[in-house]
Amino acid sequence: MTLDLFSDAAEPNRWFVQLDQANAAQQIDGLVIVDGYDRNGRPPEEVATIEKARFYKAHSVFFEVGRNGRAPVPQAFVFVSRDGGDDEEFADLHKRLWSWGGVPLLYRRTPGQIQLFRCAHDPDFISPTGEQICKPFRFLDIGSRIAATEAWWDAERIRNGTLWDDPNACRLMLSAQKAAHRKLVEAVRDLNDELSNKRLLTAGLRRRLLILSLLIAYLEERGVLGPDFFGRFLKDASRFFEVLRDGAALVEMLKALEDRFNGHVFALKDDEAGALKSSRQLARFASLVEGYEDAGGQLSFWRLYSFKDLPVELISHIYQLFVTDTDSSVYTPPTLVRLMLDEALSWDRIDRLMASREIVLDPACGSGVFLVEAYKRLVLHWRSRNDWAKPGVDELRTLLDRVHGIDLEAGAVELAAFSLCLALCDALEPEEIRASVKLFPKLADASLHKRCFFEAKEEALIKAPVGVLVGNPPFESSLTTPAAKRAYAAYVKQHGKLADQQVAYLFLHEAMGMTAEGGVLSMIQPSGFLYNQHAGEFRESFFKRWNVREILDFVSVRGLFKKGEADPKVVIVVALSEPANPASKLLHAVFRRNGRANAEQGFEIDYYDLHRVPHAALSSNSDLWRANLLGGDRLLSFVQRLRKYRTLGEYATERGWNSGEGYIAGQKGISRPAEHIVGQRLLPTKALSSKGLDASAITKVPKAPIKDPKSEARFTPPILLMKEHQDLYHAMWEESYLTYKHEIVGFAAPKGDLKRLRLVRDWIATNAPALQAYVAGTSIRLFTQRATSIASADIMALPYPEDGSLDLSMNERILIDDVVRYGRDFVRKGSDSDVMKLDGGQALPAFAESFTSQISTVYANKPLRALEAQRWPGIICQPFVFGVGKVDWTGVGELRGRLDSLLREKRGSSIAVTRIARIYDRNFVFLLKPDRLRYWLRSTALRDADDVLADLRAQGF
Repeated sequence: MTLDLFSDAAEPNRWFVQLDQANAAQQIDGLVIVDGYDRNGRPPEEVATIEKARFYKAHSVFFEVGRNGRAPVPQAFVFVSRDGGDDEEFADLHKRLWSWGGVPLLYRRTPGQIQLFRCAHDPDFISPTGEQICKPFRFLDIGSRIAATEAWWDAERIRNGTLWDDPNACRLMLSAQKAAHRKLVEAVRDLNDELSNKRLLTAGLRRRLLILSLLIAYLEERGVLGPDFFGRFLKDASRFFEVLRDGAALVEMLKALEDRFNGHVFALKDDEAGALKSSRQLARFASLVEGYEDAGGQLSFWRLYSFKDLPVELISHIYQLFVTDTDSSVYTPPTLVRLMLDEALSWDRIDRLMASREIVLDPACGSGVFLVEAYKRLVLHWRSRNDWAKPGVDELRTLLDRVHGIDLEAGAVELAAFSLCLALCDALEPEEIRASVKLFPKLADASLHKRCFFEAKEEALIKAPVGVLVGNPPFESSLTTPAAKRAYAAYVKQHGKLADQQVAYLFLHEAMGMTAEGGVLSMIQPSGFLYNQHAGEFRESFFKRWNVREILDFVSVRGLFKKGEADPKVVIVVALSEPANPASKLLHAVFRRNGRANAEQGFEIDYYDLHRVPHAALSSNSDLWRANLLGGDRLLSFVQRLRKYRTLGEYATERGWNSGEGYIAGQKGISRPAEHIVGQRLLPTKALSSKGLDASAITKVPKAPIKDPKSEARFTPPILLMKEHQDLYHAMWEESYLTYKHEIVGFAAPKGDLKRLRLVRDWIATNAPALQAYVAGTSIRLFTQRATSIASADIMALPYPEDGSLDLSMNERILIDDVVRYGRDFVRKGSDSDVMKLDGGQALPAFAESFTSQISTVYANKPLRALEAQRWPGIICQPFVFGVGKVDWTGVGELRGRLDSLLREKRGSSIAVTRIARIYDRNFVFLLKPDRLRYWLRSTALRDADDVLADLRAQGF
């Protein structure tokens, strides 16, 4: 029996009806039945997911389909309830899967109904009064028609990934802040703050006991400790919190755990043991920790979470909060860790690593999150190469020898060791753990080293060849260790000054030299590596020396890291340890903010955000990278053409105008004479806006310190005022003396140049869109440092040609319009911008006109015409024909069923690549793309036309 899911008569939810008929269900591409699953020849990631589904007793797994040999990504576990009488059991299962976080959705088919549960959002399994309940987020009666907006019932949209193009689906189903892992991290942070406020125990001991509570909860729930473990230390005790109240019993229990596991994490110093034995605060401490309510105020997080199902790397993340000062800790999303290892530690790479006895090294390992993920991959690789057997303790210990870490913090090395040991535990059954003695090997000073990375390199501490080097170095513009200072001095002597003394750049430089020949590096860097003008020489030198394969650019992804109020922007450098190849091309992949990334469910990247950069084009200039951030080669050509013109700053200098920012207010004790500022009229920065200059908002400069007063001439009219904003708000001021602060740039001219100054104002107003697009493509501050603010240097660098003409082509005007109207917001907001929220259908006529006119410039004798578009959920198919013709849409259902293979491509388990598909059939051209406006803009039509022309030339057309 074949299930024709895509026939016109079929309902998108029909696949649920067929779940009892395994053979029929297996006809649905992407839905994999657990029973009878044949793992031979299947991707290891898929096998691991099916094993997990079997562990949780799922009927099947719905995958977003992978293509071109890449692994599919699990989107949902599917359960079948025969009588619907297992609600209580399923509520507990929902809690466990929510804690695990491996799939965002659960489907449960009961008699007559389909139920949908969320696993990447609120804990729906808890009632307002704190009871555990079975509560579907949505349900659908079998046989009912579904609304077009309810994309989560549509098998096709789950499989091809367009489910997550729907902003409504993302809003309702995905949330990083409400999902289990981020909520637990924040809850532990808040609990630590409360314990600190109550001054219970010393700071170090308090943090240590809190994290040990989490670790022991993990071991306890996994059944590792055994039913009578706690009673050995305190009579009749059956739970950890009972032992926690008694100092002497607690010390003995921790000693037993240290003896048992040999991990050094449970070991206490003599003064710590003495403090615990004599403490009178432990009972209060235990009561507060045990009863601490989740941020929702419903129940303690010990009841909210299933610790046995939490990923081991999450325990590492939480522990990292307490290695040093919690205010300086950074939460590194596991999805980013997986992505980096996808790019560096492929299965073929592991084959080489094992054959060559190479190791994986993290030179700033912190809590060991990269090492844990690498170790898990080594274990999965071993299983895939050993007929899916499970490795024993000896094999697991041998694999641990292949992951090495270095960190300056003793607590970090201790944590990394225990994190790896937890990962070893995770690969064993509880009985195997209980049966073992001294389970954990000694990792500290063996494969994990407490050292400054630069010192470790000087000493040649790492003896084995480094086949894969991965990690996240510190971002600091300071050299805090003697070895770092020596490495910096050596760099300066050989290569010249290092930008900002940024230690992350120094890590990158030294780490590349430490990687074995042919090895690969995948390392996080500050966004300044690409976009900081001062880093240009370092970047150019790095590209000339090494074969840089990829730059993964996350400038557009907000909130990727959490560090207080800061939102650091990063890129990832992926490079091979071999000389640069002048004939090669570097992949610059620009990631965008979207529902999946926001919810830490993985990353997507569009076809239009994959930019292949010839080695010859790599230079110290950052225009290339900014152009790719906003659109690509055409914007780069536009920017480079306008750079040849005289600038506004040069013109002001020619005329002798006093130009630059306004005054800078000082802090207490930092002030200079400013009689020409204090008490004078002041234009508040916010008073210069899209509406012009609001004179009614003018106030007076208070008597306060002035750090940089500027000259009196800077504030003497006539003045052309320009705000440091991407929209270049500007106005003339011709009246009285007027001061302004440094967020405004002024051009103060002699009265005799009033006419010329007005001409500049009028010219800027007339050419505003082009100048706004130009500054978006060249600003040293916009996007990378500020959301909408630009720098004074950006204003000074605006083109101002002698003849007053920018000589814009029609294609440049199209590009300018889309950058200003949509592109800038898309960089900042991603899926929350209009270009992703709006449907592309409204733009099809303008898109088609731009596309056909561009093609016709080459094939004028064969005019290209647009035909009527076809639409399916999440997809638009726009056909064109050379000359005369009509599309026969007979069998459109079969075509629709194959669209996902044309629209999705997988690159590892963490990146989903959204492709456009171009199909050529005789004199017809079909463009298949997602239905969001971004894919159907006029500027996108220009890029599509470039690609189609290249295809046609290659085909000899």
